[in-house]
Amino acid sequence: MKSASARLICTVALVSALVPGLAAAELRSEMSAFVVTKDATGIEQYAPADTVKPGQLIEYRISNHNTFDNAIDGVAVVGPVPAQAVVSIDSTNSSSDALLEVRGELNPDSPGEEWSTLPAQRIVILADGSRLIEDAQPEDFTAVRWKLSSALDSQETVTTSYRVRVK
Repeated sequence: MKSASARLICTVALVSALVPGLAAAELRSEMSAFVVTKDATGIEQYAPADTVKPGQLIEYRISNHNTFDNAIDGVAVVGPVPAQAVVSIDSTNSSSDALLEVRGELNPDSPGEEWSTLPAQRIVILADGSRLIEDAQPEDFTAVRWKLSSALDSQETVTTSYRVRVK
């Protein structure tokens, strides 16, 4: 199976979004993927995710470094969730104070995907045409996003991470 992480690493240009797009060339972003396993004592081990198999736990780590001479405000760090994986919301981390959001098709009246804070809800249209509002599940999410609460200072780095389980 071709590595889902290898395809994801190719999308590093999409990993960090600036709102607005000021100084995009000055924000250096790196994304890496690791297969997470446990040794005999239960301690987690990490190996580069060159290839992945169903059932494996993958940890994505995103590092964004502001090389600009000034602070960058409105930074949002985006991590895609491969179609062949389910995100583990409890595993999301950010080294900076940030608002976590998830993306998915949550409202059938609005074509496409939208962002939501957690707990996210989605509208389901039942066979009889009635609507049901229910909690969205991790398998409904196609990306995670951290909207930084404050500006990223000059020469500052923010790191984020999240895990997915390969289907």
